[in-house]
Amino acid sequence: MAVDDHCRMLKAVLAGSASVQAPISIVICEDDERLAALVAELLDRDSRFTVVGTARDGDAAVQLVEERSPDLVLMDIGMPGRDGIEATRAIHERDAEQHVVIYTGSDEYADVARADEVGAVGYLHKRALTSPDLADALHVLHTNYASGARDA
Repeated sequence: MAVDDHCRMLKAVLAGSASVQAPISIVICEDDERLAALVAELLDRDSRFTVVGTARDGDAAVQLVEERSPDLVLMDIGMPGRDGIEATRAIHERDAEQHVVIYTGSDEYADVARADEVGAVGYLHKRALTSPDLADALHVLHTNYASGARDA
């Protein structure tokens, strides 16, 4: 689903909502240090998010999620060591309700299918990470997940 579609969904889900919510805590799992820093900066500028950590490989991602218990995990599918698929599997073995959004630069449906098999409930193309609409897209994904609209 395109970032623009997520933004439209956000407006529909949150229209008329006046309640103030605590920021969504997020762990970013990305092996490219510069990209991880850019994504963290984009999300930290948005009051709806608090970045509580970054991991540069799959094993560190699993450990960090266990330590920090974030609301949302943004996981690169192509992590060194334990890849994003296996890291997501390990995270869900510990906590099946952990919200993981996987992203990839691949256009292969098989990657999305593998992520779905291990319990990822959101998918983004890696291009979306540098979009000014990233925060809106993640907010929509998390809001839908938290409200029980996991298959929307």
